[in-house]
Amino acid sequence: MLLLSLALLVAAFVLYFEVPALLIYWDYPWPVYALLLAAVGLAVGSRRRGALRYATIGLTGLLTGLFLFETVVVSQLHRQRLAVEAGDRFPDFTLQTSTNEPFSPAQLAGKSAALYIFYRGDW
Repeated sequence: MLLLSLALLVAAFVLYFEVPALLIYWDYPWPVYALLLAAVGLAVGSRRRGALRYATIGLTGLLTGLFLFETVVVSQLHRQRLAVEAGDRFPDFTLQTSTNEPFSPAQLAGKSAALYIFYRGDW
């Protein structure tokens, strides 16, 4: 039961981080919550006695609690109106391009369309 509990814990985090299109953009990733709570339930319900049981209960409980706190409380604290709404004038700024040249949206004035991609990087 304890190994199954740890396997469910790992499966929940693999599901959350490896399937972002399915879960990471949800406000509340219910399938992950279900796996985490099942992991805690299996650890608590285990008949095995000893330090391993209590360590598993502590680990699954702590990680589940932290994940729930992060996704339910902390991620909801930052909800606010976007600075730019549809139809607003695009703000002017200057950034470095990949060739280290300055770029400003004003350079595209008069063009029929523009696509801005802000790549956050891979770190």
